[in-house]
Amino acid sequence: RKLELSELTLPWARLWKLLQLEMWPKKRVITTNSSRNLHNVLLHLAEACCDYFAPSEIPNMLDTFLPLVTKETASSMFSVMAAFLPASHAHLYLPFMFKSWEAFHSYKIEDSMISQFAALSVAHVAGTASEYGPEGSLAWKDVGIYSDAEWAMIMRACLASMSVPVGSSKGGSATSVHADRSNPSVFKKNGQRHAWLAQIIVYSMSVDGAIRPSDGEATKFDASAEKTFLAGSKALDSLDRLITSVETFFHPSNFGAWTFPLLTFVHRLAAEFSTRWNDEQLPSCKTPVAQRLTLDVKRSFIQVLRTPVLLSMFAKDPIATSYAQAALKHLSISEPELIMPQLLERAFSGLETVNETHRTTAAIGALAAVPSALTVRSVWLKGQKHLVSLLEMCLPGIDINDSVKTISTSLFITTALQFIKIGDLNVEGGVPLAHDAPGEDVVMKPEGAETPFMERLRRKEMTEEELEEDSLVKQSTAGFADWVVSFFRRVFALYENLPEEGGKSGKTGGKSEGSYFPELAERFPQLTSRLPILETVLKSLNAALDVVCANLSDSLFTLVLNLVFEYCTTNARSNSVRSIGNLVNSMARTRPKETISKFLPFTKRQIEIELAAGASSVRTTSNTAAALPSDTTFHWNLAVIRAALAYGGADLVEFKEDLLSLMSTLRKAKNERGYSGFGRMVNRTLATLTGTYPLEQRIVNPRQWKDPYFERSHHNSWGKQFSNPKDVEVQWHVPSAKELDFAIEIFHQIISPMVEELEQLIQVPPTNRDGVWRNDFCRMIYLVRSAWSGASSLLMETEKSGGDMCIDENYIAGISPSFKRPRAAFALSDPTDARYQTVKALRERFGNLLHQSFLALTQESEMKSEAADAVDASIQLVRALDIYLLDYGVSRDTISALKRQFTMARDSVKTHPKQRSFPRLVWIKRAALYGYSRMFQHTNYRDRSALDDQLLLDLIELSLSPYTRVRKHSQSALLAASAYYRRAWRLVIPKIFDELKRETLKGKDADPDRQKGALYTLSDKTVLSVCCNLWPSEYLSCILACQSQEKPSIQKLVARIASDALSCFTEESLATTVFLVPLPDLAAACAAGHRVNQMSTLEQSNLEESLSKTTFQAELRQRRREKLTSELLAIARSPLTHWRYKEYAIRFISYLLCRDHPPSPDVATLLSEHAISEHPYTRVCSQRGLTKLLLHVKMRSFSQNSLQLWTGQWINPLRQDISITDPSKFLQDLETPFTEGSSNVFFVDKEEPGFLTWPKVAKAYRPPPSTRSVLVWDSDSQAGLKAIQDSLNEQWVQKYTTLNSQEGSKAATASTVDLRLENVIFLKSLFKTFEADLLEPFLNQADTLLFSDDKYQQRAGFETLGGALRGSKNWALDAQSKLWEWFTTRLPRLFDHIKPDAVAMWDAFLNIQLVDRDPRRMQPLVDFIVSQKVDFNADSAFVVTKRLSTMGNLVDALGSRIESRVPGMIDLYFDNIQTPYAEARVLMGIQWHPRYPTAAELVTACAENNDPLRIRKAEHLPRIESFIQNFDQWRSERLPPPRVSQSTYDRVGLTLLQWIWGAAHSIRASSVSPYVMPLLPEIFKMAELNDSSELQLYSSAVLIVLSAISPPHEYVEPIIDNLIDAVKSSPSWRIRLSVMPVLQVFYFRNLLNLPDNSVQRVMDVLLECLRDENVEVRETAAKTLSGVIRCSQRQSIPLLKDRFTRLARRTKLPKRSEKDQFATAIRTLHSAVLGLVALLDAYPYSVESWAPAIIETLARYSTDPVPISTSIRKCAARFKQTHQDTWAMDQLAFNEDQAQALSTIVSGTSYYA
Repeated sequence: RKLELSELTLPWARLWKLLQLEMWPKKRVITTNSSRNLHNVLLHLAEACCDYFAPSEIPNMLDTFLPLVTKETASSMFSVMAAFLPASHAHLYLPFMFKSWEAFHSYKIEDSMISQFAALSVAHVAGTASEYGPEGSLAWKDVGIYSDAEWAMIMRACLASMSVPVGSSKGGSATSVHADRSNPSVFKKNGQRHAWLAQIIVYSMSVDGAIRPSDGEATKFDASAEKTFLAGSKALDSLDRLITSVETFFHPSNFGAWTFPLLTFVHRLAAEFSTRWNDEQLPSCKTPVAQRLTLDVKRSFIQVLRTPVLLSMFAKDPIATSYAQAALKHLSISEPELIMPQLLERAFSGLETVNETHRTTAAIGALAAVPSALTVRSVWLKGQKHLVSLLEMCLPGIDINDSVKTISTSLFITTALQFIKIGDLNVEGGVPLAHDAPGEDVVMKPEGAETPFMERLRRKEMTEEELEEDSLVKQSTAGFADWVVSFFRRVFALYENLPEEGGKSGKTGGKSEGSYFPELAERFPQLTSRLPILETVLKSLNAALDVVCANLSDSLFTLVLNLVFEYCTTNARSNSVRSIGNLVNSMARTRPKETISKFLPFTKRQIEIELAAGASSVRTTSNTAAALPSDTTFHWNLAVIRAALAYGGADLVEFKEDLLSLMSTLRKAKNERGYSGFGRMVNRTLATLTGTYPLEQRIVNPRQWKDPYFERSHHNSWGKQFSNPKDVEVQWHVPSAKELDFAIEIFHQIISPMVEELEQLIQVPPTNRDGVWRNDFCRMIYLVRSAWSGASSLLMETEKSGGDMCIDENYIAGISPSFKRPRAAFALSDPTDARYQTVKALRERFGNLLHQSFLALTQESEMKSEAADAVDASIQLVRALDIYLLDYGVSRDTISALKRQFTMARDSVKTHPKQRSFPRLVWIKRAALYGYSRMFQHTNYRDRSALDDQLLLDLIELSLSPYTRVRKHSQSALLAASAYYRRAWRLVIPKIFDELKRETLKGKDADPDRQKGALYTLSDKTVLSVCCNLWPSEYLSCILACQSQEKPSIQKLVARIASDALSCFTEESLATTVFLVPLPDLAAACAAGHRVNQMSTLEQSNLEESLSKTTFQAELRQRRREKLTSELLAIARSPLTHWRYKEYAIRFISYLLCRDHPPSPDVATLLSEHAISEHPYTRVCSQRGLTKLLLHVKMRSFSQNSLQLWTGQWINPLRQDISITDPSKFLQDLETPFTEGSSNVFFVDKEEPGFLTWPKVAKAYRPPPSTRSVLVWDSDSQAGLKAIQDSLNEQWVQKYTTLNSQEGSKAATASTVDLRLENVIFLKSLFKTFEADLLEPFLNQADTLLFSDDKYQQRAGFETLGGALRGSKNWALDAQSKLWEWFTTRLPRLFDHIKPDAVAMWDAFLNIQLVDRDPRRMQPLVDFIVSQKVDFNADSAFVVTKRLSTMGNLVDALGSRIESRVPGMIDLYFDNIQTPYAEARVLMGIQWHPRYPTAAELVTACAENNDPLRIRKAEHLPRIESFIQNFDQWRSERLPPPRVSQSTYDRVGLTLLQWIWGAAHSIRASSVSPYVMPLLPEIFKMAELNDSSELQLYSSAVLIVLSAISPPHEYVEPIIDNLIDAVKSSPSWRIRLSVMPVLQVFYFRNLLNLPDNSVQRVMDVLLECLRDENVEVRETAAKTLSGVIRCSQRQSIPLLKDRFTRLARRTKLPKRSEKDQFATAIRTLHSAVLGLVALLDAYPYSVESWAPAIIETLARYSTDPVPISTSIRKCAARFKQTHQDTWAMDQLAFNEDQAQALSTIVSGTSYYA
């Protein structure tokens, strides 16, 4: 069970410290290990644990998290808060979350918010009655736990998440995604946004408003009327409006990027609703009755989703179809009366359509999704009567030429019939087809729980409707017999048309390309593996056959048995041998005795005849050989009898003599297919005799199945479910004494003679072995191994002894892995039983035979044999070894298959997570899984005997075979066996090391096959991890000794192993001192546990011995590391080592560096020397290693103990934490100038505190002393540092800079040259560690490089200077002054020397210096940047932009640290806003710093204030307003083309537009709204300017983007009012034309938040625009009106239809000579026609009841003058296109006159006739 919240409290702070360390590691850590992914793992752990964090810690969490939120870290930190904050006491942070969501424009943040709100919605669905108690629960508000304003935000995000296109907009989240690219999250989390949104909506539903009356006549808008909601639920009403607005995007022909989000959303809605509804039916439900779902809510919910789901049923994408089918499954169970009639109507239509395969397949798939509604009376009373008809109509779907349709049909048959009995109720029942209930003498109480219908039938309480349906169901079952016969004949026809079996595995379809069916993957993953396409077809068909045969009534089974027998005895087809076997297998599974007795005599006689006639007499040993046509009858009958014997069990004993005779006869088979078929028959026979398994899987218990009453009324039990597994009576097959005797007799009479023959065969000298010998060997060993494979559960092993356990000094016998074996269903488990000893002796003989066979096959002459069948003999031996070592109990693959079967059966009927009632089949599969799982436990940690060890060694030798096939099979068997036997790795791996060493010592004379075999074995991931833990030096030494082998395949394998092995050498795995750190808390807890559990004396001694080994284990680990390091050093230093192997050695040495061990001088010297290697990647690896080494020195020097060392809590000696009590004073102190000798100055480097809230303490640093270094490096590391320092001389520096300034490998294709951060970090590490000792030679080189004209040399100079400046932070002040003096004197010349191709390098250099550094540390650089005067009228745009970008880098990097200078900079920008250079205009920006002293004050402000994060505070609005006042004048002064772009109006306009555009794509987009509001009218005017393409482009783009972002809620109505006013008041038709698409987008994006009066105003202005003088405006208004009606105003259609119809009829066209009157009439009539066209276009894929009348009206004006006739023709063309697929149904809505009218406006002829 799940732990209650009161039972466990977890500490969050420790987890957060670990996560924080992984989120923002040191840059040097990132450089040396960039593949680390622990932060994502820790975040997932926090999400799983958050409910168990103490709610009292929420304020502390906020105090910790909120100070870390900045614009750069927001997306990461909100993910952290969503993961850590518990659901209890959510009122403490929920207002803050909503205000933050409103303020931050980020898709990632929105994802985090939605995920958290979804979790809260589910957790608090019970309101104050939830498990968190009254204080910790969220009380329900306006809509669930949300207020109306909060709900509006959620629904707007929901609408935007559907990705539906509106106008030219591609999606509402595009700008937020762009903002995330600028400030990416450190977490990689796959969001399930649509599932979360569905949870929020469903778990917010309740009756919380006035109920909307049922559909009636349309009424005019009345603002004073009380607002009503669908079923009285606000959440459901919002969902209704949402689905209505996007309904047309569900149509199959309207496919796009929006399809998957929409269908995922609908699917999750249905699933979540079903979950909540069923949870609320449970007695344990805590949700108050007033907050629960009602029947009206449920029906309304189903009606909302019905249309989109049924539309999507025929989606042309298979994945989309699967989502629709999954939704149908839930909806059909919830309200079948609403779903099933329409679904069946579409299904029958789709099944009757012969020329649209897609619709047929989709219809069958939809039926397969709703089996409960078709079979279970309690789900839908009217469903059962349709079942037989649907099955009959689906039969043509079994078609060899259409694989997908065949699979869909098979799945429908499987799902529909797996929980019913297939039988004719009229024949078996004998009850007359009348409406009277049976008499008392007929009605018998069935066994087990009664269904409601059965109980009411017994009480004679069935209604007339139920009796009528009962009669119809019984009548329909009369068709079962004909259907079953037709089904099997259809299967026979498919078998006859199969292609020949072929390929290596004998699959049907041969080597045909693998196929995958995504439409079936979600519900039936076991049928969609990548197999040849026909194999997948047959697999699904076999599943259907199993279901059909299992549920047949007695009479129908007899009918089918005779039918199949007749077919099998009159046919023999080579293309369907395997298939016919599967068919017979399905029958034997159900009734084995009848099947065996029917088929055994005939097949035995036929096999004897065929063998006597020479069948299977041609000797072959490979399964790739084609079967001879003359053997077809033999193979056919062998497949039939083999399948018939698969499930016989006790029934086989009756046919013992015949079976033994048949087996003796089959020994004559010499062909591989013949003797392998015989082997499989023996295997199945022994498995069914000795195994324990369920005998049947029917829908009811065996006694009820045989009950006469059940036979007469089994339809009442279709889909019967059992809530208690104890009610399920499982019939198990348990081996009897007779069956065991029969199995042993098979071994004695059939297998033992073969073993004797094999023992004689292997004595034959190798020179006398020919093809006959190898065929006999392969044949007999195959039969022997098949027998023991079938008897895997016959014998339970006892404890073995004699195996080499490889005991070492670290072994503790008392705590070695041991396993208590559970009771399992082994047939023989008593060692005193004579049968046990007999079987044990036979098995040991088999094992010894395998070893002797190995010795015989590996003799020298045999190994060199070139015979084609020599490999087959070895492979058969390997497979026999595999079976002997591993076929015990049950295999892992079998358990996995059983799990898949159980999961599929359960999920096919599961509708909600807490469902506890399932059909009997599910419980039986569960019982079988549990039984086999107990047996599987016996296969783990098996002991080894001496024979087992010998066979493992034999497998090692076979793994090194010269034959590739033998090696592969042997390696697979060896790895599997080593994983199951105790300490087998310790036996196997050293032997492989020895073999590999032996070969590598031969040099170029080594056998590449043996080397390759050893390397492939060692490359296994499990072997690799074991080796790197136990034998790291031996492992890598063997791998790196392979350089003499020239074969590319071996070198490629070595490279792969070396790459994979690196992941095993993490610092955590190399640590030793951490084992010795005392943990008093843990020790005390363990001691308490020991006292409670009362440890025995033996346990206490084992514990003490284990504790004593702790130090030894640490020392052992250290010795292994040192040994490996020394060997790698020898490899790297050897002059004979290839450069690539040197690179491998250096990489491993770098990974072996560990912080708790001082650096070795030898390692330091090696890395220093190779840091200037000629090979680029060797150089990179060495530099990374040296960087890591110096970082470890720093960590060791600053750490006081191991805990600080490993948790990143080491402290710089200059560190000084500053308490922030007065934030304003703290900011002033940050700008206090630093002068040498100042005692009250501190530097704050790493953090930018105070974006949202101030932390309690800021991490600061004291200035270093003037003349001496304060840093003292670790004494144990001095030797390593000395070695590095000795290597870094002037020649080293010169070579390093020379290599560093060369062109890279990608230089030819690179357009820009970027600084390499890795090089900067490396140099920074050197300068930080050795300080000014290296300064002079580096500066001498940099002086030349920086002023070079070669960009690569300039890059090297910037990297050198950047590393020196960055690494000088802790130098003595005198040394720092010398460096800054050198730099300052060259800075002006360097800045002037920067050319356009070096600007990126300069910006990167500034970013390196300024980010995470107190500006006072680099005061000369800051002063230089600030002193640069920007002349916006300069002749060179590059000079202006270079200085502006430099200034921008300073502002972005330092932020609030130079806040006092920001107003001046902003004034500079605004004063020069008319700059002529486009490059300069892009750099404008605004600042945003919503600061609060504490997290508590921020949270309080969010709960009480409207704008706590100050996104509505427009500090620079006066500037914008001043520009607006001048726009009219500037517009009048615009220059004529082509100088128009130089006009002040254009320059200022472009600057503002680009500023808005950039802000809208940033995280602060929400703060732009106050500035945009007054600019909107002017932006509309800019969009009208045709003489400035750039201004027109930006203005239009800005309008679209602004309509797609989320403004604060109070700006929604003013913005739409502005848009309406622009349309109404603008004298320019172009402005009206450009504004209406924007109005449409903004209306749709904010549809769910708009007040009714704004909606009415939009409608009014569109109706007014229909009468505009400009035709384009009228047509655009019609398109916009159509969209508005479609998504929100459908209730207005009757009024609008009457209005437009009256207007059209009232308007009479005068003569053309009366021009004014004619133009006015044309405009009026055109507006009426466009209005009617808009109504038709609002429903593009359906024909509403009022549509034919509109078409009839339009037909009257189809010949009127242009543009009236043109608009009507376009409308008709659209109507024709969107309705041609469904015209068969749509035409029924038209009468004769209306159809003629439609024909007239389409083409003048009857197109649809």
